[in-house]
Amino acid sequence: MPPETTTPQKKEKILIVAGDGAFGEHLARMLTAESYQVTLIKNGTEALKGIYDVLPHLVILGVVLPGVDGYEILEKKAADRMIATIPVFLVATEGIPINMRRVPQGGVKEFIMTLHADTQEIVDHVNRHFDHSQPAPVQANTVAAGTRKKVVWVEDDKFIGNILGKKIIAAGIELYQARNGDEAREMLGRVIPDGIVIDLLMPGIGGFEILQALRADERLKNVPVMILSNLSKPSDIEKAKAFGVRKYLVKAATSLDRVVAEVTDLCR
Repeated sequence: MPPETTTPQKKEKILIVAGDGAFGEHLARMLTAESYQVTLIKNGTEALKGIYDVLPHLVILGVVLPGVDGYEILEKKAADRMIATIPVFLVATEGIPINMRRVPQGGVKEFIMTLHADTQEIVDHVNRHFDHSQPAPVQANTVAAGTRKKVVWVEDDKFIGNILGKKIIAAGIELYQARNGDEAREMLGRVIPDGIVIDLLMPGIGGFEILQALRADERLKNVPVMILSNLSKPSDIEKAKAFGVRKYLVKAATSLDRVVAEVTDLCR
């Protein structure tokens, strides 16, 4: 009778800091089943001590926590050279937006924003991070420069622009980023893209004004448009759809990977 085979335990240590006990326990079970060495902490007050004690290879950190919130933990972690370089996945669920301005520069490796607590999505991110999965080849390496789809993205938040911008480019898209309405107008005056992504809340010329200008422009009126905004009122969504918007995504309720997938689909 052949000996039983067992899955070898992975060397990576993961610390989960989750205010939602049921979610944290479920995620811990799933990662343990993947053979990671997992520690779970259910409040922010003990999070820093847990990082010092465990010295994990990865911290999965919730935004909303009892005691001390995730942003305070990030700030204190960034100030301590001993633990500052430990990568962090910052997780926001149930439609809670991530306040990018409270995140230290370089303090987060991955942002996971989802309307529902999708533990499988987080496990997939962890496996990719540690190269324990076989991801599809990056399209940017196989798509010839002259055949890449062009996207103009209007987003005033520099931090989220950098994070998502890198992912969109890696997906094989030629990305043009505008930080406000004036830059968008100038850019669209010289580029006819395959898709346009617009944030609605911006200083100066707002997203709805840009939409109005697009629909009045013979060159651009048929270019598919997607909204990526934290405005989630039904009235805002209906107003955008009246301008012929093809997709409407709420930032706080959409994972970064889904945004990239939707941008790619927009250009087809």
